[in-house]
Amino acid sequence: MRLWVDTDVGTNPDDAIALLLACAHPAVELVGVSTTGGDLGRRTAVARALLDATGAHDVPAITGPDLDASMLVDVDALLAIGPLTNIARVVPALPETTVMGGALAPVDHRGATRHVESNFAADPRAAAAVLAELDLLLVPLDVTARMRLDDATRARLAQVAPAASEEIARWRDPVCLHDPLALLAALGEPVVRIVERRVAVDGDGRVVRRADARVQRVVEDADVEAAIERIVSVLADARR
Repeated sequence: MRLWVDTDVGTNPDDAIALLLACAHPAVELVGVSTTGGDLGRRTAVARALLDATGAHDVPAITGPDLDASMLVDVDALLAIGPLTNIARVVPALPETTVMGGALAPVDHRGATRHVESNFAADPRAAAAVLAELDLLLVPLDVTARMRLDDATRARLAQVAPAASEEIARWRDPVCLHDPLALLAALGEPVVRIVERRVAVDGDGRVVRRADARVQRVVEDADVEAAIERIVSVLADARR
């Protein structure tokens, strides 16, 4: 799969793990990365450093406003793991798209009950436009928040992903592998259950079910243990 990743890497370590997983996965040819979500210069520098650490020197890392539809012509799939600001600008000229974002149900995460997921909350208008205009695979927070690492697995992950080990160490909250799960779902790995739902996004970034909304494929459940083990094993195999 020729994959482009649009990411707000540089905050939560799961974006960094997703980029490293894309570089390591045998079914992926990573062809480009774009950054979103404010402070784009820093985020692009972080993405560039991660790519270089894996030897992916030829993969471009660009700031979001520079993303152009022409860059996606030969791309098989797009993984959007940040606010959808960039993606809304290039709809409908997009390949098969997977989005980590939204929440279909309230979820306890990082010490609070979340009704609105942060990527959609950051740019609700963009999220609403993308879901209204594009058929996609949605991987919501109420599923990904279960991808929470215990201390032992967090330590294993730091060992097999040394390029992200500092980010993992700095992160004071539990590490949840939201974005790596979205990548596995995009690849069709048998660790998620997908259903069809009519969903839209309101002005606050809340995902709502609506009879006139576009039908989207939505990840409803995940085999968390299998998914985490798959992520760690792919990263470990790439280092051998």
